[in-house]
Amino acid sequence: MPYCTRCGIKLPEDEEARFCPNCGAPIFFKTPRYAGYEKKAIRPLKAASRKNRFLTFLFALFLCVTVTSAGALSKIDNSEAQLIIENFEKVEEMLQTAGVQLIFGNNMMYCLAMFIPFVGPIGGFYVLYSTGKVLAALSSILGTDPMLLFLSLLIYPHAWLEYVSYSLAVSESIWLSSYALKYRFKGLRAEAVNAAKYISICAILLLAGAFVEMALITLVPSSIPV
Repeated sequence: MPYCTRCGIKLPEDEEARFCPNCGAPIFFKTPRYAGYEKKAIRPLKAASRKNRFLTFLFALFLCVTVTSAGALSKIDNSEAQLIIENFEKVEEMLQTAGVQLIFGNNMMYCLAMFIPFVGPIGGFYVLYSTGKVLAALSSILGTDPMLLFLSLLIYPHAWLEYVSYSLAVSESIWLSSYALKYRFKGLRAEAVNAAKYISICAILLLAGAFVEMALITLVPSSIPV
């Protein structure tokens, strides 16, 4: 219980009191509530370890492959399959004209969107699921197993370059979201450095993938799934 340092009278427990009611001396004391608030306000920002970041990346890669597989295994009727194939053929025609610029620009746009905290991975998974539906449509037209078609796609290096890029984007979105929840704007600002680094890495990977994919399309246009 606090007492006045000048007259010795017991001070009131009112936290708003600033002067002794007996002699008028200023009151200097700190309640546990304020002390706890100060401790919370100076909470240090804890950086994520490389191991945790790598595990998050592997988890994101697993999700990306799983979502694409789910799209490939989805049930579609013949009319929907024909519509998807028609759109697919239009994209192939555009690639013959625009080439690397279209492939890189399209993939980079999707990748950047996946970096957005909280909502980025949702949009990215929708894109990957739609890619899987293209495989489902192709398997329906060709009469082949959709998973076999999906596995054949993974033979090509550009597919892995794209998956690695998308997984990096999704994993970084997870970390941005986590830091935003824990540290708010301070956390986002601190993690922005890593986000910029991963965006640069993704740009390099997707550009390399675009060159590889365009080279394969040019060499064997009828057998390379885009």
